[in-house]
Amino acid sequence: MTSDGGMTVPDHCVQALARARRHSVDTAGALAVAHTRDGGTDLYLLVYPDHLELASTGGLLRTGAGRETVLLTAVDRVTARDRLFRSSVEIDTGGNTLSFRAGRDTAAYLAALIRQRMTAGPDNSALLHHLAELHAAGVLDDAEYAAKRAALLD
Repeated sequence: MTSDGGMTVPDHCVQALARARRHSVDTAGALAVAHTRDGGTDLYLLVYPDHLELASTGGLLRTGAGRETVLLTAVDRVTARDRLFRSSVEIDTGGNTLSFRAGRDTAAYLAALIRQRMTAGPDNSALLHHLAELHAAGVLDDAEYAAKRAALLD
Protein backbone atom coordinates (compact mmCIF):
# COMPACT_ATOMS: atom_id res chain seq x y z
CA MET A 1 0.00 0.00 0.00
CA THR A 2 1.12 3.54 -0.68
CA SER A 3 0.30 6.73 1.14
CA ASP A 4 -1.53 9.81 -0.13
CA GLY A 5 -1.61 12.88 2.10
CA GLY A 6 -1.51 10.77 5.27
CA MET A 7 -4.22 8.37 4.08
CA THR A 8 -3.42 4.78 3.18
CA VAL A 9 -4.43 3.94 -0.37
CA PRO A 10 -6.27 0.59 -0.44
CA ASP A 11 -4.85 -2.11 -2.71
CA HIS A 12 -8.17 -2.10 -4.56
CA CYS A 13 -7.51 1.45 -5.83
CA VAL A 14 -4.07 0.46 -7.12
CA GLN A 15 -5.57 -2.57 -8.88
CA ALA A 16 -8.49 -0.50 -10.22
CA LEU A 17 -6.05 1.99 -11.76
CA ALA A 18 -4.26 -0.81 -13.63
CA ARG A 19 -7.58 -2.31 -14.73
CA ALA A 20 -8.87 1.07 -15.96
CA ARG A 21 -5.74 1.55 -18.06
CA ARG A 22 -6.17 -1.93 -19.56
CA HIS A 23 -9.71 -0.93 -20.54
CA SER A 24 -8.40 2.33 -22.10
CA VAL A 25 -10.05 4.55 -19.49
CA ASP A 26 -8.20 7.88 -19.33
CA THR A 27 -6.96 8.21 -15.74
CA ALA A 28 -4.53 11.11 -16.25
CA GLY A 29 -4.63 13.43 -13.25
CA ALA A 30 -6.86 11.17 -11.14
CA LEU A 31 -6.07 11.08 -7.43
CA ALA A 32 -7.87 7.76 -6.96
CA VAL A 33 -9.65 5.15 -9.06
CA ALA A 34 -12.15 2.53 -7.91
CA HIS A 35 -13.80 -0.26 -9.90
CA THR A 36 -17.01 -2.24 -9.66
CA ARG A 37 -19.14 -4.33 -12.00
CA ASP A 38 -22.84 -3.74 -12.53
CA GLY A 39 -24.85 -5.98 -14.82
CA GLY A 40 -21.78 -7.08 -16.76
CA THR A 41 -20.52 -3.52 -17.18
CA ASP A 42 -17.26 -2.23 -15.72
CA LEU A 43 -17.79 1.02 -13.80
CA TYR A 44 -15.00 3.26 -12.54
CA LEU A 45 -15.16 6.12 -10.06
CA LEU A 46 -12.31 8.57 -10.66
CA VAL A 47 -11.52 11.26 -8.10
CA TYR A 48 -9.81 14.38 -9.47
CA PRO A 49 -8.72 17.50 -7.56
CA ASP A 50 -11.85 19.44 -8.60
CA HIS A 51 -14.36 16.87 -9.86
CA LEU A 52 -15.48 13.24 -9.93
CA GLU A 53 -16.06 11.10 -12.98
CA LEU A 54 -18.08 7.95 -13.33
CA ALA A 55 -16.80 6.04 -16.36
CA SER A 56 -18.42 3.01 -17.95
CA THR A 57 -16.73 0.77 -20.48
CA GLY A 58 -20.17 -0.44 -21.55
CA GLY A 59 -21.48 -3.96 -21.89
CA LEU A 60 -21.59 -6.17 -24.92
CA LEU A 61 -20.15 -4.35 -27.96
CA ARG A 62 -19.36 -1.38 -25.66
CA THR A 63 -22.96 -0.14 -25.60
CA GLY A 64 -23.56 2.22 -22.72
CA ALA A 65 -19.93 3.32 -22.62
CA GLY A 66 -19.31 6.89 -21.50
CA ARG A 67 -18.36 9.28 -18.73
CA GLU A 68 -20.35 11.45 -16.36
CA THR A 69 -18.71 14.38 -14.54
CA VAL A 70 -19.71 15.83 -11.17
CA LEU A 71 -17.99 19.01 -10.00
CA LEU A 72 -16.97 18.90 -6.35
CA THR A 73 -18.68 22.26 -5.86
CA ALA A 74 -21.98 20.48 -6.68
CA VAL A 75 -21.45 17.77 -4.03
CA ASP A 76 -23.51 18.35 -0.89
CA ARG A 77 -22.46 15.31 1.16
CA VAL A 78 -20.37 12.15 0.88
CA THR A 79 -20.70 9.10 3.11
CA ALA A 80 -19.26 5.62 3.24
CA ARG A 81 -22.19 3.34 4.00
CA ASP A 82 -21.54 -0.14 5.36
CA ARG A 83 -23.77 -2.87 3.98
CA LEU A 84 -24.01 -6.54 4.92
CA PHE A 85 -21.62 -7.85 2.25
CA ARG A 86 -20.21 -4.75 0.57
CA SER A 87 -20.06 -1.07 1.33
CA SER A 88 -20.78 1.89 -0.88
CA VAL A 89 -19.76 5.49 -1.36
CA GLU A 90 -22.86 7.66 -1.49
CA ILE A 91 -22.48 11.08 -3.08
CA ASP A 92 -25.37 13.54 -2.70
CA THR A 93 -25.63 16.28 -5.33
CA GLY A 94 -28.62 18.59 -5.50
CA GLY A 95 -31.20 16.02 -4.39
CA ASN A 96 -29.67 13.12 -6.37
CA THR A 97 -27.60 10.35 -4.83
CA LEU A 98 -24.88 8.49 -6.68
CA SER A 99 -24.12 5.14 -5.03
CA PHE A 100 -20.89 3.34 -5.96
CA ARG A 101 -20.32 -0.14 -4.51
CA ALA A 102 -16.88 -0.81 -3.02
CA GLY A 103 -15.18 -2.73 -0.27
CA ARG A 104 -15.33 -1.28 3.25
CA ASP A 105 -11.74 0.09 3.23
CA THR A 106 -12.09 1.48 -0.28
CA ALA A 107 -15.43 3.17 0.46
CA ALA A 108 -14.03 4.81 3.59
CA TYR A 109 -10.90 5.95 1.73
CA LEU A 110 -12.84 7.40 -1.21
CA ALA A 111 -15.33 9.21 1.04
CA ALA A 112 -12.49 10.74 3.09
CA LEU A 113 -10.56 11.76 -0.04
CA ILE A 114 -13.62 13.36 -1.63
CA ARG A 115 -14.45 15.25 1.58
CA GLN A 116 -10.82 16.41 1.76
CA ARG A 117 -10.98 17.70 -1.83
CA MET A 118 -14.33 19.41 -1.15
CA THR A 119 -12.76 21.50 1.63
CA ALA A 120 -9.40 22.09 -0.11
CA GLY A 121 -8.71 25.39 -1.75
CA PRO A 122 -8.60 25.64 -5.53
CA ASP A 123 -5.59 24.22 -7.36
CA ASN A 124 -3.96 27.31 -8.86
CA SER A 125 -0.80 25.61 -10.15
CA ALA A 126 -1.85 25.88 -13.81
CA LEU A 127 -2.74 29.55 -13.36
CA LEU A 128 0.59 30.24 -11.65
CA HIS A 129 2.44 28.51 -14.48
CA HIS A 130 0.53 30.56 -17.09
CA LEU A 131 1.22 33.75 -15.12
CA ALA A 132 4.96 32.95 -15.11
CA GLU A 133 4.83 32.41 -18.88
CA LEU A 134 3.17 35.80 -19.38
CA HIS A 135 5.82 37.43 -17.21
CA ALA A 136 8.66 35.69 -19.08
CA ALA A 137 7.15 36.78 -22.42
CA GLY A 138 7.07 40.41 -21.24
CA VAL A 139 3.28 40.69 -21.23
CA LEU A 140 3.33 41.41 -17.47
CA ASP A 141 5.92 43.63 -15.81
CA ASP A 142 7.48 42.71 -12.46
CA ALA A 143 4.95 44.66 -10.38
CA GLU A 144 1.93 43.21 -12.21
CA TYR A 145 3.35 39.69 -11.96
CA ALA A 146 4.06 40.04 -8.23
CA ALA A 147 0.57 41.42 -7.52
CA LYS A 148 -1.26 38.73 -9.51
CA ARG A 149 0.92 35.96 -8.06
CA ALA A 150 0.25 37.16 -4.51
CA ALA A 151 -3.50 37.26 -5.22
CA LEU A 152 -3.45 33.65 -6.47
CA LEU A 153 -1.45 32.40 -3.50
CA ASP A 154 -3.76 34.05 -0.92
